[in-house]
Amino acid sequence: MVSSIKKLTLTTAAAAAATLAFATLSATPAFADGGNVLRGPLVGSTPAPVSPVIAGINPGGAPWVNMPSSARVREDGRTDVRIRGLIIPALNANPIPSVVATLVCGDEVAGSTMPFALSTAGDGSTRDTVSVPASCDNAMVLIQPAANRTVYIASAMNEEDDD
Repeated sequence: MVSSIKKLTLTTAAAAAATLAFATLSATPAFADGGNVLRGPLVGSTPAPVSPVIAGINPGGAPWVNMPSSARVREDGRTDVRIRGLIIPALNANPIPSVVATLVCGDEVAGSTMPFALSTAGDGSTRDTVSVPASCDNAMVLIQPAANRTVYIASAMNEEDDD
């Protein structure tokens, strides 16, 4: 019986140690698992001055519209962009075959994804990693033609908290 109690005590102690280790590792700061730098909806650009110049990058020369689309950048650089229906209304199509998602922090370009396809219907997506500086104030994501990084055709900012 003493042997059974020792086994039960050792088993209970091992389970408690494993639970404590799991809880300690799970309670790491948000940035350790990729807390968000930016998470928000993408909005098509309109020629300046309606859409602003951002980090020296001009809005496209034609108005762009889109269906619900989103961008998310985590502090560890993981980036997820989903674009739906990003078109020039006068053309009823997207004339740009590939784009990049560029992270802007403050008024500085931090990094861009690899180019990804955008269909003539304006649909595309990517999961990539970008460089994120230690501090990224006023984060924005710009969707830029891969062949012309001097303009952007859509942008995203953080959604306002409802709390």
